[in-house]
Amino acid sequence: MLVVRKVNDGDSIDIFDWRNDALTRQMSHKTDYVEWDRHSNWFSTSLTNENRLLIMCEKKDTLEKIAIVRFDVDEGRALVSINLNPNQRGKGLAKVCLVNSINYFLKYFSDTKKIVAEIKEDNIASQKTFLGIGFKKYNLENNVGFYEKSLVISENKNGN
Repeated sequence: MLVVRKVNDGDSIDIFDWRNDALTRQMSHKTDYVEWDRHSNWFSTSLTNENRLLIMCEKKDTLEKIAIVRFDVDEGRALVSINLNPNQRGKGLAKVCLVNSINYFLKYFSDTKKIVAEIKEDNIASQKTFLGIGFKKYNLENNVGFYEKSLVISENKNGN
């Protein structure tokens, strides 16, 4: 069983380490190594940014950290990304982390109408994860696939 919570100061080192993992860097839009000072600045700014929500996904029984999920909100739309703890890859935990994180996110940003993700074409695992929870691919540009999930329930025009 997994639980989610807002990221706090105690998560900074883990997030720094995960971000600089070789595979994470390879699959990220920005592949460069992130220095500690730059990370610390980003982290503290992120915690106070009203349009960003960082969520930590953990195992309920051990509180072992599984992943960080980031949401950047802009006018009823949120860009989501997930970074798994490298030790937790391949265990099938990303989908449940994302679903739980989206539900948690919506408690704070209930007026969000759409969630989007940008995934490199060679990141097959992430593509499968997002498609598996209802995201649809709508564009491909510069080797990056664009995926979206609508949060608006359309009404049936027949009254059903």
